Amino acid sequence: MRKLSIPFFIIFLFTVSLNRVNAQCTGGRYYNSIFSTINTSTVIYGNAVLYDGVDTNLRVDIYQPAGDTFAARPLLIFAFGGSFVSGARISPDLVILCNYFAARGYVCASIDYRLGYYGSGTDTNLFTAMIRGVQDMRAAVRFFYKDANTANAYRIDTNQIFIGGVSAGAFIALNSAYWDFLNYSRAPPGFVLPVIDSLGGLDGNSGNPGYSSKIKGVIDLCGGIADTVWIAAGAPLLVGMHGTADKTVACSYDSLNAITNTKSMLYGGCDIEDRLSHIVSEDTFYLWQGADHCPFIIPYPPTYLQMQAYMDTTEWFVRDYLVKHITCPPFAEGINTPASNMPVTIFPNPSEDVMSVSSQYQKDLSVSVLTMDGKVIQQHILAPNSTLSLRKENLSAGVYLLQFSEKGSSQTLRTEKVIFY
Repeated sequence: MRKLSIPFFIIFLFTVSLNRVNAQCTGGRYYNSIFSTINTSTVIYGNAVLYDGVDTNLRVDIYQPAGDTFAARPLLIFAFGGSFVSGARISPDLVILCNYFAARGYVCASIDYRLGYYGSGTDTNLFTAMIRGVQDMRAAVRFFYKDANTANAYRIDTNQIFIGGVSAGAFIALNSAYWDFLNYSRAPPGFVLPVIDSLGGLDGNSGNPGYSSKIKGVIDLCGGIADTVWIAAGAPLLVGMHGTADKTVACSYDSLNAITNTKSMLYGGCDIEDRLSHIVSEDTFYLWQGADHCPFIIPYPPTYLQMQAYMDTTEWFVRDYLVKHITCPPFAEGINTPASNMPVTIFPNPSEDVMSVSSQYQKDLSVSVLTMDGKVIQQHILAPNSTLSLRKENLSAGVYLLQFSEKGSSQTLRTEKVIFY
């Protein structure tokens, strides 16, 4: 696959997309765009000290599919690029990726991380900045573990958290996920371990102590890792992409350039792809032949159509990998069903034609009809002591969920499975 040209690869993926059926979830969840509206919010996930000693809050933009009622959803956390000195969580490429995957049922997060260092971009300074980013990424993961174990506002399946990023953000994700203090293919530079110790270890103190930072996998877009030997059986899953002619982050280890450039001391996508070819794993990597750094952001030559083509392949390649490794809750278990004795009757259920939903509840109820993958397809208002008729001809045969809440409230009071033969 790595030798496919961009035009051929686009045609190949388009053909596959026409025929691909998501084996994990019904309705194409995680593969097709099934949510038309994405809700975004910004919250503080942590707090840490910048390189100059200034205390700063760390924020995350959270993208959620509107109308999604899955009780436990996979999470993708992204970090922006910018050589550890610039960039922002609202970077256009991350906004595009977060909206793309949220429309398919993921919760996505674009995080702040600490930028900058004293003096010039020496090996030690750049490495120090990267480790601060690792600490912040891990704090962000812990934030979502904390939420899942407390308020559960974001309904995250903590067994399905992927971290990733672009360029410097990918450095952060790779080294956060795979760093192994006991296993090196070559001795690390002398400054590495003292820097990590001086900053408080890889976990750091950026927030949410006591919670896990365990992840399921990594999305590497043009990053580098300190040692490819860490990518092995039992390690987090990995999907990645890199240009073979990348002049900013070398695709292959460059021992000469590494003398003065920390990023060249790390192994790029070509090295990672070579590592994957020598081990048994479910990981996958795509090399853009002849492409420079992050071609889905910076086109070479500078044409919008070429940049869009690279972004399309990025979305499709990552999508196709993730959908194979996301576990969908069995049948109706994906819906949060609070215990309730609220007076609503549904008859007959199952039904071959018309189903009556009657309420003796004292207030107006909002009734949502959902597919089993959480997509809202009908909404009704059910007044006290009244009956709503659901017709097979308007839904087709299949299994659905009815979700009840008080009119004007987002709190679910009851969820029931219904069937039309």
